[in-house]
Amino acid sequence: MEDIRLNLNDLYVTRIATAGNYTYIGKALPGSATASAVWQIKRIDATTGTVIQWSSGTKAFDKIWDDRAAGGTTYE
Repeated sequence: MEDIRLNLNDLYVTRIATAGNYTYIGKALPGSATASAVWQIKRIDATTGTVIQWSSGTKAFDKIWDDRAAGGTTYE
C-alpha cells in the first residue's frame, strides 16, 4: 500500500489585496464566489509594526471576501 500525503493549503485558492497599511489575505475552495460567505480572511496591519488579525476574530471559513474592508467588519 502506498502512503498519500496531502498539503491542505493546496486545496485552497488565495486572494491578496492591499489598501493603505493593510494587506488582506483570503482563502477559499476553488470556484468560490467572492460574494459568498465561504472565505477565511486575515489582515496584516503594518500601521505600528506587523500585526496579524482575523476577520471577526476567527479562522472560520464563513466570511465574504468582497466585504473584507467594509466598515462593519472587525479584525481581532
